[in-house]
Amino acid sequence: MNVITNILSQLAYMVWDIYWGLALGFILSSLIRAFISTESISARLGKDSATALSLSTFFGAISSSCSYAAASMARALMIKGATWSNAVAFMVASTNLVFEIFIVIVSLLGWAFFGGEVIGGLFFIIVSAILISRFFPARVKDEAKEHLTAPEAKKSDDPHAHHQMEHSCCKHDMKMDDKKEEMASSGFLSSLKTASGHYYMDVMMVGKDILIGLVVSAILMVVVPDAFWRGLFLSGNSSLPHFVILSWNAIVGIFIAIIAFVCSVGNIVMAAVLWQGGISFGGVIAFILSDLVTIPMLMVFRKYYGNRTMWYLLIILVVSIFFTSLFLDYSFAALNWIPKAHTGSMQMTGRHFSWNYQTWLNLFFIPLSLAYFYWGRKSMK
Repeated sequence: MNVITNILSQLAYMVWDIYWGLALGFILSSLIRAFISTESISARLGKDSATALSLSTFFGAISSSCSYAAASMARALMIKGATWSNAVAFMVASTNLVFEIFIVIVSLLGWAFFGGEVIGGLFFIIVSAILISRFFPARVKDEAKEHLTAPEAKKSDDPHAHHQMEHSCCKHDMKMDDKKEEMASSGFLSSLKTASGHYYMDVMMVGKDILIGLVVSAILMVVVPDAFWRGLFLSGNSSLPHFVILSWNAIVGIFIAIIAFVCSVGNIVMAAVLWQGGISFGGVIAFILSDLVTIPMLMVFRKYYGNRTMWYLLIILVVSIFFTSLFLDYSFAALNWIPKAHTGSMQMTGRHFSWNYQTWLNLFFIPLSLAYFYWGRKSMK
């Protein structure tokens, strides 16, 4: 009974810590998406260039943070002529360079990890673009194109529940984009109503993953002993070369993400648990960036583009994440930016409620987010 009580208390602490940041991030994302049209952007992603890659990254960063919605939108961009490099850049930015993720990372892990996420995300995009241009065979691209244009590809029979939800979100976004000019002429309130619809869809898609991430993280914090994490991440091991330890941590971070089935903001909480367990700085970022290679996401890739394309994407993305992890470990260590100890707000034992800025922010954003959610739900009908 004591274990269950501890798990519930850790869960409550984490929810309280991240709620205002999540609400603010999702609200900002919905507002930006409602006031910026996507049609003019998609027309500029048909060639591989630094400008197109930058535009893809920017567009992804101002869109939804849901991995499944990002995959669906990237597919829509490719159907309209976007290149593979630009589509992948969009997905990486959409799932790793968005407001809500930044806020939760700062809340749970600190500013060093915010820097690692931004620099790592951009480095990941550049490396993946280079690898796609060099090692993505034309025959695999042709096979993927056949799947994209096949009539049966438009039908959804993916067994994963999120696939249906992200499909609905994509349709919703396209419907909203088609009506942008009409709503703009109707005034600010109509656009704000559109934003609330985006917010509702984002919460419906990502909320379950965030809850799963919180519950799993709370259980691991209470049940799994520290010795297990130290052994898994080779903490304090002086017999192996430092490069081997960092490489192992990156691989373990990627592997845990693949089998964890948690995407988007939900894996930030789990990343904080791994950091407390002793994983390297780069290993944390590797885990966070790997939300595009979870097993459910791979099944979505296979459905959209075919089996061979899925495997090529998996290999290219994993290799890119691995190099990103090592780059961050060595560069941040050289700049003395890596936190000295594995401590932070995730060590919640003994914490008590207090009247501070976080309390006032939650008291403001809890009713605001609930009202905004129900307004968005009404606007979808």
